[in-house]
Amino acid sequence: MAALAHVGVGLAGKKLAPGVPLGVLLLGAWAIDIVWAGFWLAGLDHLPTVGLDVPAPWSHSLLMAVLLSLGAAFVTSLFGRRAATRAFIALLVFSHWIVDYITQPMNAAFPGAGFRMRVFFSASPTIRGLGLYDSTPVMYVVDYGVLLAGIVIYVATVRRGRSREEALPRT
Repeated sequence: MAALAHVGVGLAGKKLAPGVPLGVLLLGAWAIDIVWAGFWLAGLDHLPTVGLDVPAPWSHSLLMAVLLSLGAAFVTSLFGRRAATRAFIALLVFSHWIVDYITQPMNAAFPGAGFRMRVFFSASPTIRGLGLYDSTPVMYVVDYGVLLAGIVIYVATVRRGRSREEALPRT
C-alpha cells in the first residue's frame, strides 16, 4: 500500500505546479518505486517477505531518495529555467520517501515484513518508520483519503485554470 497515497500527492502537486504536466507529477511521486522495479530486476532489492527486515535497501534508502531528487531537479532544468519548478519536482520525488517513512513498517499490508529503510545502501544503518500502516483500518483510511484529497485538489485546480482561460478576452 501507500501507492495510492503517492498518486494523491502527485495529483495534489498540480495546485502548486499548474504548468507541469500531470504525467510528470505522477512520475515524480512514483520515481522511487520505479527505480525499485529496476533494482528488483537486478536483484538488489526484494519483494517484502516475512523475516526480511530491509526489502529495498537500495531504492528506498535515504541517500538514494536525495540522489533521485537531485537528479530529477537536474532533468527538470533541461526543460525549463524556473528554479521553483526544479525545487518542486525535487521535493515531489523526495515526498515518496517521506510518505514511506510515515507509513512503514506496513504490517497491515505485509505481515511479518520488516520494512526498515537504509540510511545509505546495503549494510548501512537502518531507519524504522513511524508505523502508521500497522493498522489495517488506518492504512485504508489514509491511503484512500490522500488519494481522494489529491483528486479533489487536482479537479479544482484544473477547473480553476479552465475558467481563467475562458475569462480571457479573445484576440
